[in-house]
Amino acid sequence: MAKDDDVKATAWTLRFKHGKHTILLFAEPLTPISTIKTELLTTLKERYPDGLPTSTADAPLPIPDSINEVLLGVPIDVYEPSKGWVEMGTVGSTKDCPKSLGLKDNSVIAFAFIEGDEGEEKVQFHVEWSSYEDQYPEDIGEDEE
Repeated sequence: MAKDDDVKATAWTLRFKHGKHTILLFAEPLTPISTIKTELLTTLKERYPDGLPTSTADAPLPIPDSINEVLLGVPIDVYEPSKGWVEMGTVGSTKDCPKSLGLKDNSVIAFAFIEGDEGEEKVQFHVEWSSYEDQYPEDIGEDEE
């Protein structure tokens, strides 16, 4: 995990999302994606040792041990993330880094875990966004008065 003294001014903030969770990681633009995935898994295991809580299941989602079981996705439309996500084309080479993949500072990246046998099930990225109504439920209906 990066400490305040370790983060350089050139580091990008990357926002990793799954469900209602957002994990902020600092990374240099040329940091290999494999290193970023390792830091993501380390952070998730420290924060959620019993698994990642989700709104779609009663039991927490187990956090894998291998970065090969982590898929990353980018929004189809960065201005309208509700349109869905597409898997980021990483092949695991050391040349894959945020900059080479077209990411920018403050990019939003969905993550999902591969479950079961490889290739059997297509993984869908589940990302929840809070709405104004979720943030301020007391304001609902005030305009009608």
